[in-house]
Amino acid sequence: MKKIIITTLLFIFSINIVAQNDSIVRARNYNYIDSYKDYWRTVTFKIGGGLYIPQGDLNNYFESSPLFEMSLDFPVTDNKSLELALQFILPKQKESFKYVNTVDEAEAALIFNPMLRFKKDLSKNETSKFLIGLGVGASVIGLNQNIGLTNEKEKTEITSFMIAPSLDYVKSFKNKEQLTFSLGLNYSPYKIKGILDEKIGGLAITPRLLYSF
Repeated sequence: MKKIIITTLLFIFSINIVAQNDSIVRARNYNYIDSYKDYWRTVTFKIGGGLYIPQGDLNNYFESSPLFEMSLDFPVTDNKSLELALQFILPKQKESFKYVNTVDEAEAALIFNPMLRFKKDLSKNETSKFLIGLGVGASVIGLNQNIGLTNEKEKTEITSFMIAPSLDYVKSFKNKEQLTFSLGLNYSPYKIKGILDEKIGGLAITPRLLYSF
């Protein structure tokens, strides 16, 4: 009888421990999932467009061209964030890239700029804020090259690193909607081997208007 009572008490005790452990694990999982969902509510998706305005030597080859941008902004602290951004530019070519000692020419079909921006608030209140940003990434120009006198085309591309500082004004509305007025500067020292001017420049101003929800 004594053994039965001891065995029963140990069994009840073990069940109680398991139940407590299970409730702790579930509570931790719940807290983790809840915190994860809360964080993703602070992540901002932005989409919009603007202009790509070439400066210096780059202005000899491109006119001002339409620019489209998508981004995800991930808060790090109360006044700092990291932003993943993609820019697509449809370049308007002024002059083709002419190759040395051949009749080959090339024109840009698309400019693609992936980057990571480091952003910091300069000042803010309940409805608006000013931010400064620094983007680091790459710039890829897709080229359509006309080969000789054959009218054939060969697709090539050139890639350069890119630095892109920016200044943003963000206006907030109800339902977490925001409008961002941004003025950026893209610097990418492009270099196309074999053309008459290998260094075509790489400085452009990028005014943009972005909407987030």
